[in-house]
Parts: sequence; C-alpha cells; structure tokens
Amino acid sequence: MKRPTKPRGRKARPRRILKKPDTRRFPRAAVEWNVTVEIPGRRSQKAKLSGLNPFGAKLHPRVKNPAPPEGTTLQLHFAPPDGEPPMVIKGLVWRIDRDGQAIVFVNLGGSDFIRLKKLVAAQSAYTSTV
Repeated sequence: MKRPTKPRGRKARPRRILKKPDTRRFPRAAVEWNVTVEIPGRRSQKAKLSGLNPFGAKLHPRVKNPAPPEGTTLQLHFAPPDGEPPMVIKGLVWRIDRDGQAIVFVNLGGSDFIRLKKLVAAQSAYTSTV
C-alpha cells in the first residue's frame, strides 16, 4: 500500500510553526559581554557571551578561532558590570548552533550562582522597562 503524498506547489498549505512555551527556571538576559575562553591544550581566545542564565549562556567565538567540539570543558573569564571582581566559571559545550555554542555551567559555587541570578534579574528588569 502506498503512502499518500503531501501536496506540493501552489496548493500546498503553509506549515504552522508552533512556539513552545519557555519552560526555563530563569529567563535569559539579553547581555553581550566580552569573555576570555580557556580550553585545555589550546591558547586562550576572545569571544562574546550572550543569553546569560544562572545555568548557562551562549558563546560566540571569533570567526578565525575554531569552535571546540561538543563535550569540551572550558573556563570563562569575564567581568560583569556589577562592580564586583571578575568571574571565572567552568563550563561545558552542550551543543553547537548556527549562532554560537550553548554552554552549561558546571561546578558553580553558591555565591557565583547567586551573583549570576542577580545579574540576570537586573538585566531582565532593565530590558523590560526599555
């Protein structure tokens, strides 16, 4: 028995794009900070950090630097604009997207988690009022 084919051409129905509700525990803050990335066995490199959340962020390496593969552990060094000392956070490349790499923070200390949580809340409050 042959499967029915989907209509193509002018009579084809447009596909519906279903948006999934955001089920994250914390929103992503629309930030863009410069970071230094240290990967074992490689030179440190500069990148941009965006989409910050207390559990992870999006990393955008510079074009000339090759992106580390999924599963790579790395350290992120950055100075948030809260006036406190710079942060050093250990992360894991969770997945590689077209627009960057999803980084999950690992072994995050309690004080670093609280600081990130405050930074995300402050940035989210700022962007919702603008």
